[in-house]
Amino acid sequence: MSDKIIIKKEGPIGHLIFNNPDKLNAISLDMWEGMGTAIQQLEADDAVKVIVISGAGEKAFIAGADVSKYEDERMGENAQEHYAQTGWTAMMAVYNCSKITIAAINGYCYGGGISVAVCTDLRYGSSTIQVAQPALRYGIGYRYKSLRLVTDVVGSAPTKELLLGGAVWDADDCLRKGFVSKVLPAGAEFEDYIKKTAERIAIGAPLTAKQCKFSINTIVKDPDRRDLAKNEELFQACYASNDYKEGIRAFAEKRKPVFTGR
Repeated sequence: MSDKIIIKKEGPIGHLIFNNPDKLNAISLDMWEGMGTAIQQLEADDAVKVIVISGAGEKAFIAGADVSKYEDERMGENAQEHYAQTGWTAMMAVYNCSKITIAAINGYCYGGGISVAVCTDLRYGSSTIQVAQPALRYGIGYRYKSLRLVTDVVGSAPTKELLLGGAVWDADDCLRKGFVSKVLPAGAEFEDYIKKTAERIAIGAPLTAKQCKFSINTIVKDPDRRDLAKNEELFQACYASNDYKEGIRAFAEKRKPVFTGR
């Protein structure tokens, strides 16, 4: 896996860090590949309950794609399609991950950074967050399925504002338009909030998290792509689980539940 993608674990919290600070964590092809691999590893680790995605350094979450590598990675026969499919596979690894994912967005979140962020379940921004999508500058296109992810989060008008209007959103804009759920001062307060949020999620019932995430993601799909049978299966699994019994007993006994995901 690329050394520009770092995996760390803190108890039940897994961290995926984009580690290219000299280029403001701009994504190259090997980083897309590494992102997909990293998510698969964290997904397979039963000890990990929640995944936090962030960028190294203080200046950027992800400042888009690494344009300096476009000629090598996105031109030539089938090169662009290979790049696009690699990126989409990595994004879907995040979107479909059964564990709750958090984007901790600090500083620049441009282009591909937006694409990564909208695949996560929860997005929080520091006061330095800056969001833009300068697609018109490079003559690149976006497939329906990629734009659908953005519009599912912020709506069609704000998506057009980014892509067609060349808007640059600051922290207030991101909060008002629903791109992030909360904005906190950059630094220790932001990092502490992310940590406490991840810890709170990590002690929750994994089957409930999986079921709710799958069902909410189903709601925004086109009707012919909705797997309602799978939704019902996950719903019934919650009530048939030992975790359900543990949650009820813990409430009656006035103690914290200990969930096992079974």
